[in-house]
Amino acid sequence: MIQPAQTSTRRSSCPGSLLLSLKNAARTQASASDITSCFHNEKETLFRLAFLITGDAAQAEASVINTYELTLQGKTPFRDWLFEWAKSATVRSAIRTRLDEIRRCESAYKDSYYDDPEFLSQQTDQQRMAESIWHLDPGLVICQFDPFARSVLVLRGALHASVRDCAVQLNVSRESVVAAQCRMNAWLSTMCKNTRTSSPN
Repeated sequence: MIQPAQTSTRRSSCPGSLLLSLKNAARTQASASDITSCFHNEKETLFRLAFLITGDAAQAEASVINTYELTLQGKTPFRDWLFEWAKSATVRSAIRTRLDEIRRCESAYKDSYYDDPEFLSQQTDQQRMAESIWHLDPGLVICQFDPFARSVLVLRGALHASVRDCAVQLNVSRESVVAAQCRMNAWLSTMCKNTRTSSPN
């Protein structure tokens, strides 16, 4: 027979290890000084990501500044995650700046979903996209691709977002994201081959 639970009059207490963890977490929250230092030290990186999306220097700079001010005023991220937070928030700000145009550009990819195995194998090739963000001239990428494809490049290459996450953030179809990535990777592959061909032995 199940005995009725006994009511305890003792106060429950947190284990010492839990209290220590909470204290450590509180100590690792980023301060205003941490946030300012991060945005100052990484301003070129953050600007580059925003510029690749907006294609406009003034809008990119505004995205970085806006993210900095919102981070100071909003919920403070943990210090260890501050740079990743800054990248993600800056990218979201830049996307919001061009969101209407990004969605209009999706129509160019809706009927170009690739079934060829050569293209499908590139769906997981984020390394090439990540390297292109830091090694290629942003102006060259901006000239070659529209804001939709460039947003996919940054989300996949810099933030390592999944295809599904890209589709959700841009409010577009998953198939369009895959098509944009395939087209981007095909171009990057050609660029790599041309670079190797032109390099002296």
